[in-house]
Amino acid sequence: MKRKARFYVIKLNRRILILVAIIILAIVAMFFLKNVVLNTISNGENNRIVVDPGHGGIDGGTSDKAGFLEKDINLDVALKLKKELKKDGFRVIMTREKDESLEEYSHINASRYKRDLNARKTIIDENKPIVFVSIHVNSSKKTSARGVKVYYYPTSTNGEKLAKCICKSVDDIVYKDFLKDNSIRTEAIGEDYFVLRETENTGVLVEVGFITNPEDNRLIKDSEYQKRIAIAISEGIKKYIDTYDVK
Repeated sequence: MKRKARFYVIKLNRRILILVAIIILAIVAMFFLKNVVLNTISNGENNRIVVDPGHGGIDGGTSDKAGFLEKDINLDVALKLKKELKKDGFRVIMTREKDESLEEYSHINASRYKRDLNARKTIIDENKPIVFVSIHVNSSKKTSARGVKVYYYPTSTNGEKLAKCICKSVDDIVYKDFLKDNSIRTEAIGEDYFVLRETENTGVLVEVGFITNPEDNRLIKDSEYQKRIAIAISEGIKKYIDTYDVK
């Protein structure tokens, strides 16, 4: 004898169905908006950012007593920053991606040092980025000096805005969340550096820590700290672009 198929009907409360539908629509909307934002960045007229790891090659930059060189830290942080920016749809141009100095890319009649700086300026100007970021390591005769410093050209209003956005991100992401240290604050400082003065686009120079300070010395060599710094700079750039509607 064949059994008749049985069908079970589950009656759901109408309010529950509406709530589930709202949640599903909210999730779909969230993913849609995220893709719209990324596509806007990717398809925009200018989504370029130049990342400039300072020094390189024959120019080691500053160093510690153990012989650890600034140029290597700069490149490590810069490559991590490139990775973070690319995740958000930006096109990243690096002034260098290996251990090299850049004087051979300049044709001006000057010292090796000035040709290297000129080459960096040329790369930045020719790519016309939304912003550029030059990565460096700080040093001081006072071993107590520490912390991240973000420099902008003194008369650049946009440079100052960018610097302050990055400072806020570093304070939140690096000092507050990662290091659990509220005693340090990132400083935005106006300074007459060549790369800030001579370039045509908005940019900042970020000193990621003091190699002469024992605690900073340890941190700037740490891969996780470097990653958090890179994330913070990237978030600061995005905050600047969103807040001031930069295109």
